[in-house]
Amino acid sequence: MAQLQHIERFVDGMKVVEIPGRPGAPTFLCMHGFGANCYDLAGLSQHLKFPEGTRYLFPDGILRIDLGYGAGYEGRAWFPIDFAEIERIRREGGLRDLSKTLPAGMAEARDKLIDAMAKLECDPAKTVVGGFSQGAMLATEIMLNHKADLAGLVVFSGTLVNRTGWETAIAAKYAAQNKTMRFIQSHGKHDPVLPFQAAERLNELFVQGGGKGDFIAFEGQHEIPLEVVDGTNKWLKELFA
Repeated sequence: MAQLQHIERFVDGMKVVEIPGRPGAPTFLCMHGFGANCYDLAGLSQHLKFPEGTRYLFPDGILRIDLGYGAGYEGRAWFPIDFAEIERIRREGGLRDLSKTLPAGMAEARDKLIDAMAKLECDPAKTVVGGFSQGAMLATEIMLNHKADLAGLVVFSGTLVNRTGWETAIAAKYAAQNKTMRFIQSHGKHDPVLPFQAAERLNELFVQGGGKGDFIAFEGQHEIPLEVVDGTNKWLKELFA
């Protein structure tokens, strides 16, 4: 992280790694996945081709997670994960499906980040929200529930949660208002953590609800490969054209 010129800020106790930008330029708010921290995705700022002067914000998950490697080894998360349920599904040979409900704790994380966006003076019209895995789920929740229209959504290996709630939210905010939600989504076809089939259903929800974007399906697992970075840069060029 030493090669990146960054500062650490704290918003109501939440640490945020900021790579400062230029006044009036876009902001990219990016949330890490379960067990990682605010530095995990900060390197994306060197590879994603946002407009010159873009400000990057990488917040720390609001929950501390014991990674089980002994004292001092902890990660962060945005909301809890039921590992016992995951293990049961694996034993039974099923697929993990989070689409029926809003995960406990997600609403709290959403509200905290929306409040932080205001305190960090993010201009909604110039702010892209995104994330990886659990962070991508949270970014989608923010995109659909923020009072203002955000510039775009980046979903790296996310999944569909709270299907009924998201269908209602995207229809009311975009389709019913004749507006377009701009998004880029990627997912590995062999993802062992969040099934590819659920990502396809999420993409259908986006498109049917008034979304316009790209879906990068790659021959990989739970990751952000180079082809996804390249595809995202192509999307960014169109978004800010």
